[in-house]
Amino acid sequence: MNEGHRVEAGDESPRTSGKWVVLGLLVFGCLFIGVLSFYTVLHTGPFQELRNAIDSEFSDSSPQVEGGQRKIHKGSPKILRITLQVHDDPRDDDQRVGEMVDRLVSLAEQHHGLGGYDILDVYLVWFRPEHKAVSRHEEREVRLLIETGQVTPIGG
Repeated sequence: MNEGHRVEAGDESPRTSGKWVVLGLLVFGCLFIGVLSFYTVLHTGPFQELRNAIDSEFSDSSPQVEGGQRKIHKGSPKILRITLQVHDDPRDDDQRVGEMVDRLVSLAEQHHGLGGYDILDVYLVWFRPEHKAVSRHEEREVRLLIETGQVTPIGG
């Protein structure tokens, strides 16, 4: 009986060194962080002055400001949305919340301008320890704010 020679098929595919894989992942990660940072600056940049003013007025509120129109729905209203963290239940004191929203209207008009929007949305969020967050949504129609003289219309 012929004891044949066993030929093992070797893996002839090119190998990449582990150093290059790690370096590639690091470069990809840095590139991804750069693109994400650039997008964030473009997305939030127009609201930076308003966000800083709100942060100065309402310390420890971690304000978030965003605005625009949903591109997918043509004809939808242009909304300026402000989200603030508060330190007690925003559902309790209507007068205090009303004064806070009035002040936000004033800051938004002064530092960004509301005339180009249809709606101002304000969300007040209270993060209770060991419980679900409590929030309150207040909405102001810019048209009504213009009528009361709180906001200057665009081009006005």
